Amino acid sequence: MNSAIGGSTNAQPHLAAMAKHVGVELFPEDWQIHGFDIPLLANVQPAGTYLGERFHRAGGVPAVMWELLQAGKIDGNCRTVTGKTVADNLKRREATDREVIKPYGEPLKERAGFLVLKGNLFDFAIMKMSVISEEFRRRYLSAAGSEGVFEGMAVVFDGSEDYHARINDPSLNIDERTILVIRGAGPLGWPGAAEVVNMQPPDHLLKKGITSLPTIGGGRQSGTADSPSILNASPESAAGGGLAFLRTGDTIRLDFNEGRCDMLVSQDEIEMRKGDGLPNVPPSATPWQILYRQTVTQLSEGATIKGATDFRGIARTPPRHNH
Repeated sequence: MNSAIGGSTNAQPHLAAMAKHVGVELFPEDWQIHGFDIPLLANVQPAGTYLGERFHRAGGVPAVMWELLQAGKIDGNCRTVTGKTVADNLKRREATDREVIKPYGEPLKERAGFLVLKGNLFDFAIMKMSVISEEFRRRYLSAAGSEGVFEGMAVVFDGSEDYHARINDPSLNIDERTILVIRGAGPLGWPGAAEVVNMQPPDHLLKKGITSLPTIGGGRQSGTADSPSILNASPESAAGGGLAFLRTGDTIRLDFNEGRCDMLVSQDEIEMRKGDGLPNVPPSATPWQILYRQTVTQLSEGATIKGATDFRGIARTPPRHNH
């Protein structure tokens, strides 16, 4: 469903957390296995044209679920909180406005789910394919003999303050082949995992009409963003992930065909860089941030509290009454 509406990349950690707490096995790679090949049906910003109100009036989520049900992509026999099955709930729910909700066989875009990536920069990250424009594909992914593969120079920022302070620094030599990387934005680096990975290009590129560059980060991105970002990278730099050892000027290779994202740096060089330690992150600002950092898992696992699932079903055996 998230793929069909061009939904937020935040769905990945949220569903991972919910699945863990209710005892359902949901693996990071399931986003690729079960969601990547789903077409985009909702012609809604940022991947499409219209706003949420028109989507709602056209039938909204039930109308898109109706399309998925007809295509055999969801199980209509599942019982729901209404007491009826999914199929029962979706009777007569076909969309009333085909400009904004497309038929399954006539989608806005094919293969609109999340591309799952791994490599020496992280073990897991996702890229939202519904916002990958044809212009982006032409610019980065259409070189003869290397279709679907892109190499670019990394420019690394440590936190959004660093990004805002230096994005227009001419000495960084940022051009249309640059990949912007932000560290310190994951659950440990920025408790809660910040929505700061959707960085815009420097002013001199914006004036040339280049409104987006590839971006990578261990944090999150707003569901309204349309930048081509690699998100929720796990483990994050603050947890010792590969992004911690990336340096400005390194070449990053993104291979859509193999689902890989790697810095083209030798393992010996990476091991030497590890001697520099992990990038600094701001200290905890509250006691709750201390507790959070001590117990949180990575975004690939839903950023949940370690050990919390040991208490699944706690409502059946509530704690002792203390009055």
